Amino acid sequence: MKLVLLAGGLGGARLAPALARVLGADRLTVIANVGDDLEWMGMRVCPDLDSITYALAGLWDRDRGWGRLGETFQVGGALAELGVPSWFAVGDLDLALHLERARLMRGARSLTAVTRTLARKLGVEGVTVLPASDSLAATRLRLQDGRVLPFQEWYVRERARPRVRETLLARAPASASALRALAAADAVVLAPSNPITSIGAILALRGMTRAVRAVPRRLAVSPVVMGRRNTSASITQHARARAKVLRAEGSADRPGAIARRYAGLVECFLVDRSDAVEAERIRRRSLEVVLSDVLDDDALAATVASVATESHP
Repeated sequence: MKLVLLAGGLGGARLAPALARVLGADRLTVIANVGDDLEWMGMRVCPDLDSITYALAGLWDRDRGWGRLGETFQVGGALAELGVPSWFAVGDLDLALHLERARLMRGARSLTAVTRTLARKLGVEGVTVLPASDSLAATRLRLQDGRVLPFQEWYVRERARPRVRETLLARAPASASALRALAAADAVVLAPSNPITSIGAILALRGMTRAVRAVPRRLAVSPVVMGRRNTSASITQHARARAKVLRAEGSADRPGAIARRYAGLVECFLVDRSDAVEAERIRRRSLEVVLSDVLDDDALAATVASVATESHP
């Protein structure tokens, strides 16, 4: 079977490698959010694409939740000494990827083509990583104080603390490669990523929702685990950001409320076992409920693969 995973950075980086191991080679395509992309020192930086690619290459810093293992920050420190704003940290190893992306894109190559080349150079095998769009499709946030900030400025520089009034999603065209992957897919999975600024940003792209609806088997994973305490700093900040953008839309940060956003798009919703109390609320949305260990990547991948193949001959 062919499975497509729509994902943001943290949720995709955690799930994609485990899912690739379960499915086997050449069966998984990851479509990554590009709404978080930004220009840094004249170069395009793609945080979600890069986290997922690093994770598939075995290079991702899981504890920090972004960047490469063994990273150093001497270039960033030197830039700060020169008076360059230092709120967005780019490591020395990570800088090499951005420089090579910039060089390749100067040849008028698409982000899709460049991403394929970079993944191959980093040693990713048996999995295809695609940007959700080849166009600039930046997510912006209108804050309660009246400012409109690009996602990374709110999330990184402001630590996702200012209250959000509205999330402004780009309506750029979905990449042709992403639409082709969905057209050939037996199943599509919405990763345990932010339902607005990650999954929502992907679905807002022109042609994307229609392509997802046409996939024979469609499921989503809850990014929220209410019943267990989490101690990861990166997951804690993700949760704070998710709660704020959901609150701005009048929605609660709990599995049942997120399932309501996906009702009519997917058939099945995966929830952590500790949140089984949410199951009846989800079923009322005409969604099949499957319980799994959402915080255990391997267990979650096994459940996802099993559910995704139920209707596949």
